[in-house]
Amino acid sequence: MKPRFVAGPPGTGKTHSFLVDKYREGFLNYDPDKIVLLSHTKTASNQIIEAILDMPEVKEKGLDADYFRDRICTIHHFCRSKIMKKEVFDNGAEDFNALCAKDSAFRAAKFIGDPYKNHPFFKFISHAHGRDLSNDLEAHYRTCADRREYNPYNFNQLQKLNYVYTKYKKDTRQHDFADMLNEFNSLDNVLDIEMLIVDEAQDCNRPQLRAINKMAQNVKDEHFYMVGDPDQTIFEFAGSDADYFHRISANPYLELDQGKRCSKAVNDYCKEIIAPIWTKYGYKRKWHPATYDEKYHGERNLIPEGCKHGDIIEGNKYHLTDLRGCKSLSILLDKIKNTNQTFLFCYRGKPSDIRIIDFLKQNGLEFSYVGSSGHVSKEELRCHNEWTSFYKNFPKSRTQIKQFWKYLGSKAIPRGKGTFAFDEGNFKINKDYTIDELIKEGLLKDKQHLHLSFDLLRKRSKGKDEKQHDDRMIYIKNVIRNGFDYNSKIRIELGNIHKVKGMTYDNVIGDLTLTRQKPEPEDVQFRLKYTMFSRAIFDIWILATNTGKELGKYGCISQASRGIPLQRYGDSTSRLHQ
Repeated sequence: MKPRFVAGPPGTGKTHSFLVDKYREGFLNYDPDKIVLLSHTKTASNQIIEAILDMPEVKEKGLDADYFRDRICTIHHFCRSKIMKKEVFDNGAEDFNALCAKDSAFRAAKFIGDPYKNHPFFKFISHAHGRDLSNDLEAHYRTCADRREYNPYNFNQLQKLNYVYTKYKKDTRQHDFADMLNEFNSLDNVLDIEMLIVDEAQDCNRPQLRAINKMAQNVKDEHFYMVGDPDQTIFEFAGSDADYFHRISANPYLELDQGKRCSKAVNDYCKEIIAPIWTKYGYKRKWHPATYDEKYHGERNLIPEGCKHGDIIEGNKYHLTDLRGCKSLSILLDKIKNTNQTFLFCYRGKPSDIRIIDFLKQNGLEFSYVGSSGHVSKEELRCHNEWTSFYKNFPKSRTQIKQFWKYLGSKAIPRGKGTFAFDEGNFKINKDYTIDELIKEGLLKDKQHLHLSFDLLRKRSKGKDEKQHDDRMIYIKNVIRNGFDYNSKIRIELGNIHKVKGMTYDNVIGDLTLTRQKPEPEDVQFRLKYTMFSRAIFDIWILATNTGKELGKYGCISQASRGIPLQRYGDSTSRLHQ
């Protein structure tokens, strides 16, 4: 069945307005057991469930979140519920360790977190499957977007690891997501689904699209909806089909056009970026900038008195020639230090991330990586900040002492005491402790109160050499000197374009450096650039390339505009247009 495509640029309410309203319509007319709403992330699914639970019709039936888990979920979750087989990596690191025991080459790659998501080999086979090249891995390797993503392995090594992995799955009677999708697509039974809605449809790869079409075979009254923005199709390397979605969205069933996020400055620039794509496919999206809403914007922005509901939010576009010193950089730093707004530093890939990290460190700005923890944790910063009062014998709470223990090394803690439990049996819960009391109890070595700096005692971070350790200490001291709030969220995040899709920030600083060695179509670059800057609510800073090759202008030398707004953030970002 042909889907009804609902098109909407960034921040037009695709997820939180259309989806919920459409689900309500289905809920009133069909069997709720037979309505399926699919997304690509568990977080998005949970947000939709929360919104639906607020519907009076749902409350009346007494339905809870558990009822919706198998009906409003990820594609992965839904298919898995129909196959009911054991999935590899369900047991944490156990399967990965077993694979490493069979072939130690699995350990050659450096990765963070979940091996199935982040290990180069598993990325390789996942991307091949998404492109329908599971049976021709060589073709995938030959035509993939960037082989560096699979380093340190060459094709022969990847092929060998795949043999080991395939045999392991067979021997343990397990399957992975790719296997599960293939099995789901081969099922003979027709699913009894009366209404099907797919969120962020443009991110679906080819096997996922086949699974969705299979689900839609029995829907009623053509209630098969795909919701998305083809201009944000940025996962082609993993099998998403930008051309297909551009074509089916050229004449959409419904087009959402009123922005709820992006200011006029962001809106204008993003439309300028994506205009060649619109021309190519013969359409021009209606997309209006966000208007002032006291509830949504009031807490985020410095809004002057007299602003009325419905006024257009102007915002600003700035150009950064580099990160070492210019008028726009001063405005950015001023805004970071003197507002509570959020900031995204976004880039295409290495080495752009390095120059941004160096800039953040040099300025002592507290930051975290998108989807991960802070560069230095709040707890560690707190230890450094409070050590001065502790060595002067001001008492600290049990909780804070436990934090000290986490980061102190053998210079300060007697052998075997680093794992001290600090439970009720050892410590009085409601009592604060001084450094002298801890020394007396043998929990700190003698004369620790003579050490004037926490970093003199702190153990070196795992995997860090002496220079890296020293650089880290300099950064920590700079953050503390700037003044950090232990109880506040980190307002600066760093991430590549593919990590930040679907997120929202008050301000975006986008690095235009094109980092891919292998030429890629301009269309890909336009969509990446568009996705990056459309994360912003108010202001954007366009960071010039440091290689001469600019994202969205392949092969061109970047020439930053000289039209830099002279207004401070307090005068410019809060300006509204009647």
